[in-house]
Amino acid sequence: MEIRDVLQALEEEALAAGVPILRESEREALLEACASTAPKRILEIGTAVGFSALLMAERCPGAEIDTVELDPDRHARAVRAIADAGCAGRIRCHLGDAADIIPSLSGPYDFLYLDGPKGQYLRHLYLAEPLLSPRAVIAADNVLFRGLVESGDPVPHRYRTLVMRLRDYLAYVRAHYDTAIHPEGDGLAVSRKKEERYE
Repeated sequence: MEIRDVLQALEEEALAAGVPILRESEREALLEACASTAPKRILEIGTAVGFSALLMAERCPGAEIDTVELDPDRHARAVRAIADAGCAGRIRCHLGDAADIIPSLSGPYDFLYLDGPKGQYLRHLYLAEPLLSPRAVIAADNVLFRGLVESGDPVPHRYRTLVMRLRDYLAYVRAHYDTAIHPEGDGLAVSRKKEERYE
């Protein structure tokens, strides 16, 4: 099957089953950020069913991708989808906790896509930073989390820890990277290494 056919089937399946995949409104921003580095290697945290990995593989046909998923059922579905799309040779699916798997990987990665547990973004970035190439770009999805992260309104108790951790993530990438947030969907943060400035 062509990648496009697998993507269409995955999208229909995910929508019917309530599996979160990258919103259509955010796809082009992610793919532009990814393609801008002409990546040789990509690291994705949060495979789900393989939809975004296949999107990146289609846009960046020269890239190899490592993608990490904690849920065994979603991991298995992603493995099947990637094989169906003929991409098993360049997309490697890792099953397990990203905090355990990232240190076992070897870089350099030119693009990092964070779409796993939102409260773990900063922890996962810390672990991945030593594996990033000097020109690497980092993208993180859902950073505005229903508008609560940058709102001055009270945060419901059940979301408080998550929102605080996303605020910590944004504070870090704004301090250490040139970061832009695409507000479409639930917010996609794209961070690039700060350019050296000379007097």
